[in-house]
Amino acid sequence: MKLKDRVAIVTGGSRGIGRAICLALAEEGADIVLSCDRDVAGAEAVASEIRALGRRAKAVQADVAQSADVERMVQQAWEEFGRADILVNNAGIFIGSPIAEVREEDWERVMDVNVKGAFLCCQAVGRRWIQEGSKGRASISSAARGTIVNIASIAGQMPEVNGAAYSPSKAAVLMLTRLLAVEWAQYGIRVNSLSPGPILTPLQRAAYPTAELLAARNLAVPLNRHGTPEEMAKVAVFLASDDASYVTGADFAADGGSLASMYHLVRQLSKHA
Repeated sequence: MKLKDRVAIVTGGSRGIGRAICLALAEEGADIVLSCDRDVAGAEAVASEIRALGRRAKAVQADVAQSADVERMVQQAWEEFGRADILVNNAGIFIGSPIAEVREEDWERVMDVNVKGAFLCCQAVGRRWIQEGSKGRASISSAARGTIVNIASIAGQMPEVNGAAYSPSKAAVLMLTRLLAVEWAQYGIRVNSLSPGPILTPLQRAAYPTAELLAARNLAVPLNRHGTPEEMAKVAVFLASDDASYVTGADFAADGGSLASMYHLVRQLSKHA
């Protein structure tokens, strides 16, 4: 097991990519604290799945955009398990709109959850790692040292048209990742990001409800299919584990070739011209 006896905090862990990451980390030996904003029943169900794998789990209701909620979540992790070794900032939202029509409150909410939420969680956990490390306490396992995986998106590198604040928010997550990686390297803390492409989550299925629409979306992906939450989870496990011990400040795009797809798209469009 790559993560035997380590403790992970995963935000937005009640469904989709977050759920898959929770289960994959647990399968590799980690105990899990998972948060949700509203889907408490879903979070508790995931916690039960984790326990069925023989690991410990605690579900916490928390709005990651609220510092009090974040501090309470982190405090519960330390009280329940004595420490955390891994933080996965997965919580995120999408509110689509053309920029000319986006409502201020929608812009602020997306930025609050996607950017401020990741920042607050990193800060709350990172401060503990830094403080306890300076006091000589082995609050994190000596092998792990402390590692953060921020879930970004390929939309942070290319514009999600009609996505309003989503692309700017994920671009900010990418830069936050790099900044923290450099600032916290001196403490042995690694910080990386994972940028999914189109992933077949319940939300994505709702956006492409018919086989025809889904097939059309797949044409834009060089691998000609959506990814799965489980495939994203495998990358997250790698980044959280000692397999990535010399990796920090990096972004891993798991997108079926989407970021490199301009000429592929030209060929696909020519076939349907």
